[in-house]
Amino acid sequence: MKKSKWLALAGVALLGVGVLAACSSKSNTSGTTYGYVYSSDPETLDYITSNTGPTKSVVTNGVDGLMEADKYGNLVPSVAEDWSVSKDGLTYTYKIRKGIKWYTSEGEEYANVTAKDFVTGLKHAADSKAGGIYLVQDSIAGLSDYLSGTNKDFSNVGVKAIDDYTLQYTLKKPEPYWNSKTTYSLLFPVNEDFLKNKGKDFGKSTDPTSILYNGPFLLKSLTAKSSIELVKNEHYWDKKNVHFDTIKFSYYDGSDQDALVRGFTDGAYNFARVFPTSSNYASVEKKYKDNIYYTAPGASTSAIGINIDRQSYKYTAKKTDSEKSS
Repeated sequence: MKKSKWLALAGVALLGVGVLAACSSKSNTSGTTYGYVYSSDPETLDYITSNTGPTKSVVTNGVDGLMEADKYGNLVPSVAEDWSVSKDGLTYTYKIRKGIKWYTSEGEEYANVTAKDFVTGLKHAADSKAGGIYLVQDSIAGLSDYLSGTNKDFSNVGVKAIDDYTLQYTLKKPEPYWNSKTTYSLLFPVNEDFLKNKGKDFGKSTDPTSILYNGPFLLKSLTAKSSIELVKNEHYWDKKNVHFDTIKFSYYDGSDQDALVRGFTDGAYNFARVFPTSSNYASVEKKYKDNIYYTAPGASTSAIGINIDRQSYKYTAKKTDSEKSS
């Protein structure tokens, strides 16, 4: 299959950040591999408790929630095939799509995905003090009290499995944007039996077998600071709309800017970033000419501040003394 290649130019002004990119030319890219780089290993594969980019970029290709955003940013059904909202805007009822299964990383069927899995997922988030729990603790009725310990019975929290395929959330106050929150991995489903069996090993960072998958891809391998590979889930309910057979990420630490162009030229990456200040930019510009595109400049700035005298670790994943010292 013939493909066109494109490069994106990294802006040198403070207003712009660029990307070196290549993309497939046709929508029917079935049988292809999507390749790019990643710069940080996930600390965990527990998509419920982690709100970090490295975890989400890996796991959200393998696990689906109730809703998702289409290519235009519109919310569309995923695991939920339909939903309704009460007149007062407080109760959201979702009909879970029948036939969606949980699979192991080897593609073996484990169980049906049911409404109870979403209840289990939220309880796991609450019990684990998930990093993103603040996003919903004042939204879902009873959740704030459960987190504070005022109420110790999770059945009083506003999430219920009415039956195997009917899920209901009760909110504290109307939130017209509530459905957008269901796209957060914090509210993704978890199989209760699997969670209990794995115990503390659930979501172990480099172990693809430590979670289950109900999405378009299965995580096959994760080698720290080396590579990440996912393969198409052949049993996925919507596999006709999955246009890649494999996703391959290669570790890139930023030390060799020219490596991105080399990988792109060799076909390892579908897109890459070019840097106008790099030593070989003139030759790249000459070779790709009009296939280099410029990203739109933005008006934002970024900064980082380091508190070298921090004594509290309330808002960090660091738990051991050695991690805190580091």
